[in-house]
Amino acid sequence: CRDLGGRRVGAERVRLSLGAAMGAPSDGEGVLRLAFNRSRWSPEGEESGREFTFLLSCLTADEADKVMRFKFFADKQRALVSRLLQRKCVELCLGMGWGSIQIKRTKGKKPFVANANSGGKQARGMPNFNYNVSHEGDYIVLASEPVCIVGVDVAAPGQSRRNNVFSLDKVFSSFKDQLTEVEWTNIRCFGDEKSQEDAFRRNWSCKEAFTKARGDGIGFTLQRCEFIIEEAAKEALPFTHSATVHVDGKALTDWTFFLQPLGDHWVTVARGPPHDIVDAFGEFTKTLQKRSFSTGEWEREIQSGQPGFAVVGISDLLPSDCREKYSEIVEEDPFC
Repeated sequence: CRDLGGRRVGAERVRLSLGAAMGAPSDGEGVLRLAFNRSRWSPEGEESGREFTFLLSCLTADEADKVMRFKFFADKQRALVSRLLQRKCVELCLGMGWGSIQIKRTKGKKPFVANANSGGKQARGMPNFNYNVSHEGDYIVLASEPVCIVGVDVAAPGQSRRNNVFSLDKVFSSFKDQLTEVEWTNIRCFGDEKSQEDAFRRNWSCKEAFTKARGDGIGFTLQRCEFIIEEAAKEALPFTHSATVHVDGKALTDWTFFLQPLGDHWVTVARGPPHDIVDAFGEFTKTLQKRSFSTGEWEREIQSGQPGFAVVGISDLLPSDCREKYSEIVEEDPFC
């Protein structure tokens, strides 16, 4: 097996500060790895309660409307937290007020800050500031980068199950055209079903993170990319696995992939060069200020260290002028 699944690390038991989640190759700016555990949040009254209604008011009217279009409350939770994460990320990294942040999406649904170049910190070590979000199961996650393009994906257990029983044969029949023969062989070499499911989810998460970083999302044919996943060095913890990718048979050595377990979920962070962006409308590309790198420059950038994911709470994701009001509404913060 090239995907070695032996070493696991649980999610952080204690909520970390946002500062602990930040880091960067150069001046400590622009890199965030944030995760929110939805299973720990049960707002009173659900979407009709004071807490949820107040949090919606922190968003734009269009964003709040899109959140409320979802039928099930769990999906409304994910949509709301995803948008709070995005705005808090931009506030922290670019120093922009929530009211001035303009978030758009590429044709492939990659979110970006349309007016990022007006951010006060954009020119200081963050020429290509971008971020990505993902949500599935219990977790909503966000990763941001100042120079590399970034994609993130979280894969939850049970997404590949029927009647709560994992069957590799059934998964193969549903996804056989999405993974390569080598990838299926590496998954099958795990003897027990739990390990096979983990291997499948790690592989799937890598593919999703890669296409989300590029910006074309579901427009990319997944069988074109082939991942080899191996245990990462101990120095990479809390990332337990790393991966390499071939696209159309060619190794992409200017990309890195690191995987971190969050409880029984798997999260992959993909980082790559700006010239691999797929942006049909051209709006996201206009926000990138450095697209060419020498071999040495890119090697230093892509091999730089990155922080693991910090598990945060709702109050961490609010603008400072909303926190006092929020504390009046919520009698007991489950994340403290």
